Amino acid sequence: MDFSKKRILIYLIIIGLISLGFKLYFVNFSVPLIGDEMNFALRGIAYSNGDFAVNAKQNPGWPLFIAPFLLLIDSDDFIDYSNVVRVLSMSITTITILPTYLLGRKFFDQKYSLVAASLFAFEPHLNRWSTFGYSEPLYILVMVLSFYLILNKNDKYAFISFFLAAILWWVRLNGIVMFVVLSIIFFVNFKGRPNLTKKYLGCIAIFLIAVSPILIQRYVQYDDPFYLYYSENLFVDEYSQLGIHDEINDDATVGGYIEHYGFLQFFQRFIILGIYNVLEGIARIAFPYLIILLPFGLIFSLRAFAQDSKYTRANWILIIVTLASMVVPYALIPEKRLLFFIYPFLIIFATIPIQRVTEYGLSTFSFTTKQKNVFLVIIIATVILLSLLFSLRYEIIDTIKEQEKMVFTKFLINNIDGGLLEAGYNTQYLIHQSLNNPPGAFKNFKIDRDPQPYIGWPYDQANSLLVKSYGKSLEELLYNGEGYGLKYIAINEEKISFFEYLEDVYKHEEKYPYLIKVFDSDEYGFQKFKVKIFEIDYNRFHKEKRPL
Repeated sequence: MDFSKKRILIYLIIIGLISLGFKLYFVNFSVPLIGDEMNFALRGIAYSNGDFAVNAKQNPGWPLFIAPFLLLIDSDDFIDYSNVVRVLSMSITTITILPTYLLGRKFFDQKYSLVAASLFAFEPHLNRWSTFGYSEPLYILVMVLSFYLILNKNDKYAFISFFLAAILWWVRLNGIVMFVVLSIIFFVNFKGRPNLTKKYLGCIAIFLIAVSPILIQRYVQYDDPFYLYYSENLFVDEYSQLGIHDEINDDATVGGYIEHYGFLQFFQRFIILGIYNVLEGIARIAFPYLIILLPFGLIFSLRAFAQDSKYTRANWILIIVTLASMVVPYALIPEKRLLFFIYPFLIIFATIPIQRVTEYGLSTFSFTTKQKNVFLVIIIATVILLSLLFSLRYEIIDTIKEQEKMVFTKFLINNIDGGLLEAGYNTQYLIHQSLNNPPGAFKNFKIDRDPQPYIGWPYDQANSLLVKSYGKSLEELLYNGEGYGLKYIAINEEKISFFEYLEDVYKHEEKYPYLIKVFDSDEYGFQKFKVKIFEIDYNRFHKEKRPL
């Protein structure tokens, strides 16, 4: 039975409202954006003021998108601008439910397309991260639209699809891979069509014209249209070495890494580990319900008799090519949000087993029409319940904790004279102190033109206070850190990425007499934020430890 368009729209609105409820559960409008999302907001403010420079590390698509909306407010409090970005991010993720439904219609009828839209709408990782103001929501929306259009039987829609692929590159650096995906699908799905080569050349022309402003701007700023900060810093032995310049890292390129460590270690570090990290990352983001559906869906998709084989093949091409492009960067930066773009396309395959069981039953039973509808309602209700239970495990942004982080930041400014290494996220509000001093100062933000990202105001204070070092053990960290001017280490109670061995320092400080505690949040009456600062006594360290 087909649903009317009005009925479908009502269902999608209901799904969207429930999804929005999940997002509102996660969001905290009382604290400002920090980290990368803060930088997006600052560049959005700069663009709204007519400063159109590009950052050396990131593309300008998301800040450009939010810039017109930031013009609608005039406030001296950065939190107000932060909340505009949050609302836009949550809105885009909610709006993407509709394109996900439309994409599902290429593979399923109305009912199962609604199921696919529901799997996307209630995905807890997406709902949580959409409240932070990252570029992922816009990236996913544009990617779904681009893929949807390339699946159209009318090959003229390919021109719009390639244009959207260019927009995707504007949003994120790795968006360039969508050009490769579309090119493969174009020739596979439209093989035998008249004037195919001419049409493809037209698609290339549209893509190049659309991306040319970024290339021109990068050439103007850096004398290289393809300059990227990561292109000279990606190939290092561990994440903590990023941005450090010494005899090892000065040539952090493929050739430099192979020359220093050998090809075998390069292959193990960036290919084998990268593949493992990507697969593990997919498994992690598949919880709580895709982990059950996806294995069956991938298997069934190999013989998907209820789906158009061209569309199924195209979805496989997108998944394989985009994930393959993530292998090398994900070997070094295994951050799960970098894989969120794959959700809509995994969901297509995850919907297939639901369709199979509902429509065709098992060897021992089959459903009536009424039972099919009831079963689908039960499936969606189960998805909502699993999403709710999974959401409860997340730590919600705590206003008291964030305020304590701000107090800690003021302690750093007043008492630490530089050379601080943070283990865990302790110093996010260093930059924020500059943004509102004096109130409204952030509205005059100018994008840095330096090949090293985040140079100049408001990063000066953080850059003068913080120092980078690396090491696979505490001893190696301190031996290397002495040369970089490392004097203090700030360690918080939470799980520490990249310096896991420092967790033992936090818990058992008595084992490390050469680390002298100069700050303990417990002694300052902090309720939620637990952090300690240790000053390094290098004289005592060298007496107790032999050189590496």
